[in-house]
Amino acid sequence: MVHAIHPNDDLPSESTHLSGASSKAHFTADEATKMLPLIRHILDEARQLSLSIEQQRQQLAGIDDAVETIDREACREEVKDMRATVEDDESRLTACMDELTAIGARPHVPFDGCVDFPAIVNRRPVMLCWNRSEPTVSYWHETDDTSSDRLRVPRNSLTN
Repeated sequence: MVHAIHPNDDLPSESTHLSGASSKAHFTADEATKMLPLIRHILDEARQLSLSIEQQRQQLAGIDDAVETIDREACREEVKDMRATVEDDESRLTACMDELTAIGARPHVPFDGCVDFPAIVNRRPVMLCWNRSEPTVSYWHETDDTSSDRLRVPRNSLTN
C-alpha cells in the first residue's frame, strides 16, 4: 500500500531503471507537475518530428520502389536531400529524448505517450507516471512495470 511520496527518504539515488545522467535523483508529484510545461513543449516538438520522419520515410519507400523508372539526376538529388532531412529530423528527435532524460524525465520506450519521473514511495524506488492528456502527475507504477499498471497517487501525497 502506498502511504506517501517523500523526497527525503534514505534510498540509493541510482538503480538499473534510474540509470543515466539527470539533474534530479527523484521527484515528488508536485515537482514533476511543475515541469510539465517544459515536458509538453519537448513532447510537442518530438511528436512533430516523428510525424515528419514517418511521412518522409513513406515517400522514400515509394520512390525506392520506383527506382528503376527514376533515371534523372534532378530526382536523385531530391531523394538525396530527403534522406538528409530524415537524418536531421532523427537527430533532432534523439536530442528531444536526451533533453527529457537530462532533466530527469524518462519517456517510455517504445513511446506510448507516457513519461516517468523517478520517485520514492514507502522508501523504495518507483516511477511517477504522466500521460500527455493529464493535467498533473498523479499516477505511479513500480520501476519494472508499464503504464498499464499505474496506480493513482494518494491525494495526501500530492503536495509533499
